[in-house]
Amino acid sequence: MFEFFAGGRTELGGNHTDHQGGCVIGASVEQGITAFADKNNTDFIRIESEEFGKIEMEIGDTEPRAEEAETPSALVRGIMNCFIESGNIFGGFDASIKSDIPAGSGISSSAAFEVLIGRIISGLFFENSVPALRLAQFGQLAENDYFGKPCGLMDQLICSVGGTVFADFSDPDMPKIRKIDFDFSKSGYSVAVINCGADHADLTEDYIKIVRDMGLVAWNMGYTVLSEAEEAEFIAQFPILRQKCGERAVMRALHYFDETRRAREEADALEKGDMDEFIRLYRESAESSETRLCNIISENEPEHKLQKAILSAREILGNAGGARVHGGGFGGTAQAIVPEEMAAEFAEEMEKQGFGVMFVL
Repeated sequence: MFEFFAGGRTELGGNHTDHQGGCVIGASVEQGITAFADKNNTDFIRIESEEFGKIEMEIGDTEPRAEEAETPSALVRGIMNCFIESGNIFGGFDASIKSDIPAGSGISSSAAFEVLIGRIISGLFFENSVPALRLAQFGQLAENDYFGKPCGLMDQLICSVGGTVFADFSDPDMPKIRKIDFDFSKSGYSVAVINCGADHADLTEDYIKIVRDMGLVAWNMGYTVLSEAEEAEFIAQFPILRQKCGERAVMRALHYFDETRRAREEADALEKGDMDEFIRLYRESAESSETRLCNIISENEPEHKLQKAILSAREILGNAGGARVHGGGFGGTAQAIVPEEMAAEFAEEMEKQGFGVMFVL
């Protein structure tokens, strides 16, 4: 048996920019999914897991199935199809999978699972020769076309490349990737993911609305995605675009341009080891996500637990560190940059208020 692993991811900057060809910064985390797998000399993939259930399918049976939508089976079938369509011939395998990514933690168990399946096939049949970017793209295609959820490439790319990563998605087929030599454990800060206790179901439509709003602005400027437009051109057309697209759409587009620039600056700050500058930019990103992107409150989460979690984290931290929405937002999770000397107190106080805390970096 051979061992394979794919870690989850945490987003550090570039909130909701990847699907518009923008820039992001994120890091893979210690929590992830482990598999023990080997060839079984059959034409079947067989996977057993407490977290993802039992999966069995025949190699070559690649047609999407409606009944598999939003299930791990859909992701496996989609990854299999990507390998086959790329001209890669492989056989069956048995795998036993175990995840230590808590449900609802917001560190992308789906992307880690996709990358893991790709690594198993690459490792067992192609001597681990499939590039990290290719595995990430396979995962994105599987999630979009088989699982049934629109997404950018950020989650899969960070899970696949590993470490702290800056990525520019202006060319979606060949994003520019820069690994950042930065170790949070030596920075004096930790990154915490906060489970706000909200229901994570039925949030896909909220995500789609952001993609749709930004795309509407791009389309009215004559482009497919916002990365094709110049920021100065957008600002010049702002009054007309607001009339055509509405206030929410143009504010979300404004967030895109500012956040893409900010992600570059955050990456530079981390490379220089300038945590004060990084935290300043991090707080700016948090404010933009809440006021312009408006991805902190969902119509499907009327109790606004995410907002309460962020406000509680900021109250505990005071002038130290920062807190913001994590990833897609809405009913999901919050994230906090916490000084190490405050970590135990922060976790204790948040848990007293009913919020789960997990340190990931």
